[in-house]
Amino acid sequence: MTDVWWARDSDEEARMVPGPGPSGVQPELVEATREAVRGAVRDRIPGYTPDWTSFDRQDAGVALVRLFGTQAEPVLLRVNRLPEKILAEHLNTAGVRRRPATAAAALLEFTVKPPDGASVLVPAGFQAAATGTGGDVVYETDQDLYATPATLSVLAVQRGGALEPVPLGPNGPGRPFAPFGTEPRPGNALWLGLDGIASPFPSLSLGFVVAVAPPVPAADGGLTPLPLEPQPLLRWDVLDGGRFRPAEVVRDGTQGLRASGTVELRLPRDWAPGQPPTARPSPPLRWLRLQVAQGMFTVAPPLVSGLRLNTVAATAARTFFDEPLEPVQDPANPSERRRLRLSQVPILAGTVVIEVDDDPGMDLFGTTEEGASRWQEVPSLAAYGPDDHVFVVDYDTGVVTFGDGVNGAPVPPGFRNVRAVRYRVGGGAAGAVGAGAVNGVVTARPFVTGVTNPFPATGGADAEPDADVVRRGVGELRSRGRAVAPADYGLLALRAPGASIARANGVPGLHPDFAGTPIPGVVGVLVVPPFEAGGTEPPVPTAATLRAVAAYLSREVAPAGVTVVAGPVAFRRIGVEARVVLDTGQDRAALLARAADAVTTYLDPLRGGENGGGWPFGGAVRHTALVRRLLAVDGVLAVSGLSLTADGLRLPPCTDHPIPPEDLVWPERPLLIPVEEPA
Repeated sequence: MTDVWWARDSDEEARMVPGPGPSGVQPELVEATREAVRGAVRDRIPGYTPDWTSFDRQDAGVALVRLFGTQAEPVLLRVNRLPEKILAEHLNTAGVRRRPATAAAALLEFTVKPPDGASVLVPAGFQAAATGTGGDVVYETDQDLYATPATLSVLAVQRGGALEPVPLGPNGPGRPFAPFGTEPRPGNALWLGLDGIASPFPSLSLGFVVAVAPPVPAADGGLTPLPLEPQPLLRWDVLDGGRFRPAEVVRDGTQGLRASGTVELRLPRDWAPGQPPTARPSPPLRWLRLQVAQGMFTVAPPLVSGLRLNTVAATAARTFFDEPLEPVQDPANPSERRRLRLSQVPILAGTVVIEVDDDPGMDLFGTTEEGASRWQEVPSLAAYGPDDHVFVVDYDTGVVTFGDGVNGAPVPPGFRNVRAVRYRVGGGAAGAVGAGAVNGVVTARPFVTGVTNPFPATGGADAEPDADVVRRGVGELRSRGRAVAPADYGLLALRAPGASIARANGVPGLHPDFAGTPIPGVVGVLVVPPFEAGGTEPPVPTAATLRAVAAYLSREVAPAGVTVVAGPVAFRRIGVEARVVLDTGQDRAALLARAADAVTTYLDPLRGGENGGGWPFGGAVRHTALVRRLLAVDGVLAVSGLSLTADGLRLPPCTDHPIPPEDLVWPERPLLIPVEEPA
């Protein structure tokens, strides 16, 4: 991307220096050299002692400045070596908060066996568990579900006048299929035949897994509203005997089969079994039809790889209700009630709902009707006045801090008058379990005989480590919550609510409709979602994440008139082949595994690079840096040859490979060949 005058970035980049923490590096808080101290003193001389103009080395003042610089250097070196935990707490005081843990999400499928064949209500908040190495992971359903004992007996695609059956296996469709054909047209439809004693009522929930191409970039903001992309109109119907009756869509998490999710339909109380008009004679079933009513697909038609009944979205969290907050005793001020505590941790961000009983004030006779008001959670109390009912939550400790009468309203006096109406606890990478792992019923419910997650859970991340807080703290303080320089967009994108994002990069002028041409007033934000180490395919952000990033940046942090376009990052596959001389006194297999891990970690998009903060966007892969990484592994004595493979193309030995601007590296597993040490 060509540099453009309207997007000059700030030069206040944090320089990393050795640190005492687990990461081994941290930002340089001050330039800890005697020359820097002497230069700072010399720059103040004209303002304080303008009559001092002789800077000869023999001058007594110059000698004092040199001595001061020499003595200040070790002091500043210690400032730069503060422990990561202390630096993170200082940054928290300055408004840079640690990113809390996020919860994984999954689709749960329920099995019910009522005696009369009617649907069974599984209320929101139903708990199921997955057993893991660190203990059980509890999942809670997000909505009510009416689970039917009926089964999906027939699945067919209607194209023109023909009805083509889709093979069904024990777990749904045997292979991915196009629900409306490869060239969808109005009138094409997907038919679902249900077999059961009674009709599903009052609603039916269907879980779709849609195999989609990489999402198109999402844009928001600008001087004029962006036109909405036309989408075909899909309509659900029920075949009641020989006539069609509309089925109301209560919730469509698939956005018209453009993404995986659930579709909840409100159905008639009774609808008779029948046969589609174009189907071959078969036993009557209860049929649902999803038809393309009008319009055309402007992108590739949807491809469904999974379809299940009785599915509902669930989150790896537990909800607690109506809990009075307990005071945190402060020995310095025992009567202060600014800090109260919730009993369960870690708390999910944005889930705490607190009510405080109103202060009756001077109502001596008790004639005022008692009431309670809900207070609002905010990131910091600094911007609020004495009448604002706000509070701050420490998600790790459960401490809730209220105002002091200057910044934020104080809690009125009383006993157990502050209650958490509800809050959720959980989160972390442990919630990202595999398919079938959630199989334990925690909440007892009549006629519910089983639960599982037919597809792997997605999302879920642990709380941000201190090293990462310190690494991004300098940029957070520089941006002050506003996106001015392009780097600010990538940094502040991490705050977007509802977005699953690990890294982002702001690019001035990047717009997908004008490839290679920088467009004034446009900032492209390239998003990298979280992913587990050891994966074989580069991660791709969801369309929902891209929309959330674009909407948040445009609404909250970008200047008026700027168009924000969020899109996925392009990855370049890099393979490393090296001939290494190994220490014969060590286990060869273990040594090769450690050396391969060192190379993979160095090229990792999230943990790689020279400082462990992730491979730089557009950074070149250099031969000498890879050789140094291999030689740093204990037991690797020499590297006699090293070559790269870029996107399947083998490069000449001992050459570097430039990565296109704004792209990232995706490391393949290195090929390390042990060789004998030359005589």
